[in-house]
Amino acid sequence: MEDNGIKMVSEPAVAYPMTSYADVMEYIHSLHISHEDKEKVAKRLTLEVTGKNLSKAFDRLDSLSRLQNDWDGCGASKISPYVLNNIRKVLLISDDEDWKDWMISPAPNGTLGLQSKRHVASISIGDKEFSYFCSKDEVEEGDSHILFVPSTLLNLMRRIV
Repeated sequence: MEDNGIKMVSEPAVAYPMTSYADVMEYIHSLHISHEDKEKVAKRLTLEVTGKNLSKAFDRLDSLSRLQNDWDGCGASKISPYVLNNIRKVLLISDDEDWKDWMISPAPNGTLGLQSKRHVASISIGDKEFSYFCSKDEVEEGDSHILFVPSTLLNLMRRIV
């Protein structure tokens, strides 16, 4: 049923306790709506049950996903959908505390960068790989062409902080 362009639910709403991502997913899969609408609801509810750092990271990613080619006025490429998907996978398995000391920024080549707020450290996320550099406690380390696996990147973020 639609009313003034707003989709209306045709069945009664039921209070559903949501305190975790798993609760959100269970609730969404119980809804009788399109897959596209389920994704929109999932994003909104996920933000509501997560902490402020993770919520800010989701918001930042959403903002960066809207960048178009030449977003910097110097010919930069828009962020690759594969890169956006990669960072979303990391966000979905992370905790609020994981994002307290990280900033997400676009790179001109269509990748994303994570910069530490506490150390000289950065991570560059590409379509299939990531690389990083860190200078912490007078020790420098880094690596490139690391196969992208969400848990590997998240573990690196946690180790650097």
